[in-house]
Amino acid sequence: MVGVYLTHFQQLSQNVKVFLLGNAIQGMGLSIYALLFNLYLKELGFGESSIGNMISTTSLGISLMAIPAALIIEKFHVKHLVVTGLLCSSLFYFMQVLFVDEGSLFAFGLMASMFQALFNISVSPFYLRNSTPEVRVHLFTLNSGLNMGAHMVGYLVGGFLPELVEWMLPALSRIEVFRLSIMMALGLVLASNLMFVKIKRVPIPKVKKRLFEGLREKDWNVLAKLIMPKLCFAFGGGLIVPFMNLYLKEKFQLSTEMIGISYALLQFFIFAGIFITPSIIKKTTQLRFIILTSLLSIPFMVAMGLTGNVTLVLSCFFMRGMLMNMSSPITSMFEMEHVREKECVFASAVIMFFYHLVYTSSTRLGGYLIETYSFGPTFYIAGGCYAAAIVLYYRFFKKEDEVPSCVVVEMPLEKKAA
Repeated sequence: MVGVYLTHFQQLSQNVKVFLLGNAIQGMGLSIYALLFNLYLKELGFGESSIGNMISTTSLGISLMAIPAALIIEKFHVKHLVVTGLLCSSLFYFMQVLFVDEGSLFAFGLMASMFQALFNISVSPFYLRNSTPEVRVHLFTLNSGLNMGAHMVGYLVGGFLPELVEWMLPALSRIEVFRLSIMMALGLVLASNLMFVKIKRVPIPKVKKRLFEGLREKDWNVLAKLIMPKLCFAFGGGLIVPFMNLYLKEKFQLSTEMIGISYALLQFFIFAGIFITPSIIKKTTQLRFIILTSLLSIPFMVAMGLTGNVTLVLSCFFMRGMLMNMSSPITSMFEMEHVREKECVFASAVIMFFYHLVYTSSTRLGGYLIETYSFGPTFYIAGGCYAAAIVLYYRFFKKEDEVPSCVVVEMPLEKKAA
């Protein structure tokens, strides 16, 4: 399998290789930020409800920016959008950690996530348009795999970074230690632009049309079928996933280092799952793979809320994360292949808009439920939402499930060997 990945990586264009590496670098920085920001807010004295409101700004900003970004993305080169998005989002994230009042934290987080959307909205369409069907599965899984590897390194570094900063600068308060650690992580996100500026410009077809022209001609029926299951996943995930580091810290008194190690191990399991995905998908259909991995994750989600044993909770944490995320590249490809090629950017934006809009509301609700009723109920509700998503996927696309996945990855290798 390693040889297959290396062979397909060599077949990719230089632009795609640069994008993959840049994406991994910025993912490393953002993973450190994601690990430490909740704990930083807790050090500032905020409760779970307020923390839920503030971390929901990420999804809210992406949701607000998704469709406008899709409407302008075809008028600008992806290099300009990516560099501008990461530069501005990094600066606003920096501003966010310099202020401690809730209003400023919310406002700067919202602006940062809106510019981050300029980057997020371009990923799947960029890969789809710069790959052939023969390498597409490996490209999407390679992108996810590199992200998981980068996140694994980021979580490991993030877990020990505050202690390292405190050891080097013992005069700093605990809040200042977290603030400096987060700023170092954001510096890595900003540095990832050094990779993206290497993307070579490709001429953009000049099509004269109004900004909102053609909205009625979009295939809204297919889009609705793709969106509704994702909304169930978004609602369930938003209730508990953003709070898992707080769950491990508050219920099991794990240190920041142990939480970082736990998140790094999670990324290892996710990476392993994504790595074997192309070998599994050849033996089944995309739909069956998405349904099966989601279905198997539900018992692990529910079990995390039922047990007080930290070893069992961490085991379920790893397995749920692996099963849910190993299907993410297949889900992205499944969505892109169900819409017309000329609509892939718009479809990606619409799906992202509704997903993050629901995730925002769910995260706010999750913070309230945790602060009021503790963590348990959020796990059970999330499991029910996952089950609802599975039912919707099956009902909407079961007629297509009779045909096995048509992606064949060995053929180019056989031709090359011949």
